[in-house]
Amino acid sequence: MEGVSAVLAPPRVARVPRSPGAGRGSWGSAAKAAVAGLAAFGLGNVAQSTIIRAVHGNRSELEWLSDAVISTAVAGIAFLWLHLKASRLRVLALERDQIAVDEQLRLAAEIQRNLLPPIPKATPGFRWAARMVPAGRIGGDFYDFLPLRDGTVLAILGDVSGKGIAAALLLSSLKTLFRTIARETTDPAAVAERISAALHGEYGGLPYVTAIVARFEPAGRRIGYVNAGHPSGYVLREGRLSAELASGGLPLGLLPGARYTRSDVAIQPGDVGVLVTDGVTEALETGPVTLSQALRAAVGVSLAPADLCDELLRAAAAGTGPAGAGDWQDDRTALVFTVEPAA
Repeated sequence: MEGVSAVLAPPRVARVPRSPGAGRGSWGSAAKAAVAGLAAFGLGNVAQSTIIRAVHGNRSELEWLSDAVISTAVAGIAFLWLHLKASRLRVLALERDQIAVDEQLRLAAEIQRNLLPPIPKATPGFRWAARMVPAGRIGGDFYDFLPLRDGTVLAILGDVSGKGIAAALLLSSLKTLFRTIARETTDPAAVAERISAALHGEYGGLPYVTAIVARFEPAGRRIGYVNAGHPSGYVLREGRLSAELASGGLPLGLLPGARYTRSDVAIQPGDVGVLVTDGVTEALETGPVTLSQALRAAVGVSLAPADLCDELLRAAAAGTGPAGAGDWQDDRTALVFTVEPAA
């Protein structure tokens, strides 16, 4: 596994520097206010003497009261003004920091989109489409797609545990890891075992990845796959469920020494297959239609793979489950394929 785990080191995120004004406390403002108060006290004495002479008052009776009132008022006004100025500086510093963070998130989202490979419309024996809609600026869903020289296709659809930047950072490592292992083996069980061992060796079980690793073989009319703790995939034939891609093993990287079993599904021209993440299945859990109903309805009108992806995501957006439209908490991804007649 030497060399494989080296690709797991996540990229470092630059720390946003704090603005000089952001760390100033209220002590500087208090000192300035005290100085302003002393100056005001001196001016107050001058004003006080003038007023007493003008009204012919008793200096000994009015002096202490006027001193206290004038000094307190002027010092309070000076303190409030200086404190407001310091607060404005802190707000401006926070705004600058937020702009820097937003820019980093924008760049991270752009990098994540670039990690997703272009899905060809067709390969020998198959037509393809994929869509991912993150719940936030960046997401934890991932897919990769490798056409091989012998005409087969190796694909992975995964969902990293957790959310936000921590989950997103793992995705770049996962893509590199998947492609590195695929140079040595394309057996789904072997790929899953090596990814799982590398992830657990690096992260110790958290985060982990649920995934389906599948090898599509047009010549043999079959799909060999491993489901690593992921929602089931479906193959439909003439609008009815033909096969469920459900078996395989534990999520990748969850436990040391995990072993995976490859399963095979027979396919034929006209079949439609769908792989999704749990953001779709949970949204449809208690929605107006279930995933299988949405699939059967879509297949019944012979939608193209790209249209079927869009229809599934629209149905998920209308769902009322834990990840439905009213409480969207997870990314939603769909990968759809149709089996075509051999060339």
